[in-house]
Amino acid sequence: MPEIAEAENPDFTITIGTTGLAEPYSFYEGETLTGFDIELMQRFALWANAELVIEVYDWGGIISACASGKVDYIMSNLFITEERSEAIDFSVPYRTIETVMVVADTAATAAAGSGSFLEDLSSSFEKTFIRENRWKLILNGLLVTLEIAFLSGFFGTILGFGLCLLIRSRRKLISVPANAFCRLMKGIPSLVVLMFIYFVVFASSSLGAIPIAILSFSLIFAVAVSRILNTGISSVSQGQQEASAALGFRKTGTFLHVVFPQAILHVLPLYKEEFVAMLQLTSIVGYISIQDLTKAGDIIRSRTYEAFFPLIATAVIYFLISAAITFAVGRIELGLDPHRRPRRLPKGVKESKSPARQAGWKAAPAAAAQTQAADAGQTQEELIRIEHLKKVYPNATPLKDVNTSVRRGEVITIIGPSGTGKSTLLRCLNRLETPTEGSITVFGKNICENHTDLTAIRRQMGMVFQSFNLFEHLTIVENIMLAPTLLNRQPKQEAYENAIRLLKTVGLAEKALNYPDELSGGQKQRVAIARTLAMNPQIILFDEPTSALDPTMVGEVQNVIRQLAAEGMTMLIVTHEMKFARDVSTRIFYMDQGVIYEDGTPEELFEHPKKDRTRAFVKRLKVLSFTISGPDYDFVAMEEALQQFGEKHRLPLRRQDALCYAFEEICATNIIPNQAQEYLVQVSTEYSEDTDTLEMRFEWGGRRYNPMEEGETISILLVKAFLKDAVYTYENEENRLVVTL
Repeated sequence: MPEIAEAENPDFTITIGTTGLAEPYSFYEGETLTGFDIELMQRFALWANAELVIEVYDWGGIISACASGKVDYIMSNLFITEERSEAIDFSVPYRTIETVMVVADTAATAAAGSGSFLEDLSSSFEKTFIRENRWKLILNGLLVTLEIAFLSGFFGTILGFGLCLLIRSRRKLISVPANAFCRLMKGIPSLVVLMFIYFVVFASSSLGAIPIAILSFSLIFAVAVSRILNTGISSVSQGQQEASAALGFRKTGTFLHVVFPQAILHVLPLYKEEFVAMLQLTSIVGYISIQDLTKAGDIIRSRTYEAFFPLIATAVIYFLISAAITFAVGRIELGLDPHRRPRRLPKGVKESKSPARQAGWKAAPAAAAQTQAADAGQTQEELIRIEHLKKVYPNATPLKDVNTSVRRGEVITIIGPSGTGKSTLLRCLNRLETPTEGSITVFGKNICENHTDLTAIRRQMGMVFQSFNLFEHLTIVENIMLAPTLLNRQPKQEAYENAIRLLKTVGLAEKALNYPDELSGGQKQRVAIARTLAMNPQIILFDEPTSALDPTMVGEVQNVIRQLAAEGMTMLIVTHEMKFARDVSTRIFYMDQGVIYEDGTPEELFEHPKKDRTRAFVKRLKVLSFTISGPDYDFVAMEEALQQFGEKHRLPLRRQDALCYAFEEICATNIIPNQAQEYLVQVSTEYSEDTDTLEMRFEWGGRRYNPMEEGETISILLVKAFLKDAVYTYENEENRLVVTL
């Protein structure tokens, strides 16, 4: 047909939709869309003095395009039915299409395929890429695919990061809707999301198909990214965040410098796979009038009737893109993996020229002078005051009414049975836990008040944790330098030299460029102490610093703490090591029943304790306690704990069995079933190596009930066979039974 002119000054616009895959009505010659339907509409637009816009849709999207108003006309061979006529208008059919069945001519096929494999491959390549410059069609489709994929990846990553923060919010008004949105998006097929946004949300919008596709895939990808980021962030232990907060970092600094650098190592492998999946998912954009790489392959197949080669060519291109993305992200992964980096000094620092070993800490002279002044009878400065401190959890109240004060230079060890609030007290002092009631005054400021700058307090009050909590993505020297350089604005060279000095003091200078997972437990704890000291704190809190260590490593850490004590550092230490507590302390708190039960010097508490509970505790070294809160307790787990307690302390098998029998017959068979209502039952097992005494204590409320006299006859006879002694008392509606095994 002759070339059809366009309207010079069109009065309006006509938009038509077609598939581009129906010869001779709508098909491509090279990059040009042509065919009987196309030329017919061109003539109609010229006659109507209108501008003609042609949009190509997959068959599944063409009806939706018309129904939503995205196109004015559809050029297609639709059958006219009554139901369809209710939704859209049909013209009078201008061509009747006869349907035929196509059968392959085997003889002709055999003749056509008589050439060599290379000749057939060359012919398919020529038809797919060379003829009619179809490579341009492939190239244009590839560029569209890459544009949609990479822009969706970029915006989806940003949206996903924000969505992850919303999901992790502690405010339910924020987290619940965010979670609901993610579940909704995950439950809806991506094609439905794409078509809904295009044909419903932006039905009346003039926004192009590609921007809408980018928006749709950004939302889809954002949901996946939020899930991946949430998984990565959750993989970083809570202890890492607490250690960062204890150093004085705010939440943003903790996330940027501690959490995210570690989370990214877990995120990248999943992110890479999700991005490749999203790239491949863009093949559905043909439903909304976008000619992407897959659509280009379909157009070429419709022209050549090559069943497989265009498909294979498209698959190869997708594979190459995916492989390139996988390789690029993989290189980023290798660059971020700390164990694959060269062991070099931190950027901006030079090798330290300090002496081989410098004993002492930076704050030691002042602290030592104050200690000497105190020895001379002068009043020491009060650093901490605690008044009526209470901490309540849903199922426990570890702190009921704590009142005390701490003066500069004091070394206070906190001892007591497990579960009596020792660690909770330290965590409240550093505000890692929020007290329920009471006040804590540190350096003259009440840290329980909302307006108090906690980060400023924490920078002067370091904390060393039971589980070390070193930052795994940083070398040892970088762990120590991190807070001084970022929080105290200390020059890097000065921070590095101070870090090396501290490492030399704790005997670990040769480990400066190692990573935490390359150190033993004792070495990690010494590094944790050095990291705390790098902030030059006035107070250090030690939360059971040796409990997670092998016995052979305990001495390493205790020696460092002894040196700090000797030099006058103010310290509060939670420990179960009685000998260490006695040697290092100037003062000891014995905690029990949610209060500081007794407070005194080491000599007073160990030699002349004033209260029975204190006297009983300091004589024993090994304790196991647990609480039964109702009849549905885990009997098997408790018996297993008793068995492990006996094995751990190398008790003879006869005494291990006696522990389990006593618990089963006294508590499970008699005390629990004979309570008028539910009461807490406290069960404690105590073993003293010094006197080789093994005791089991049962305490519960309610009416008076002595299981040794009122219990089941056979059960009590069994118990008495392996008991050395049993003492029952009832005071203030509290039952107490102590048996010696």
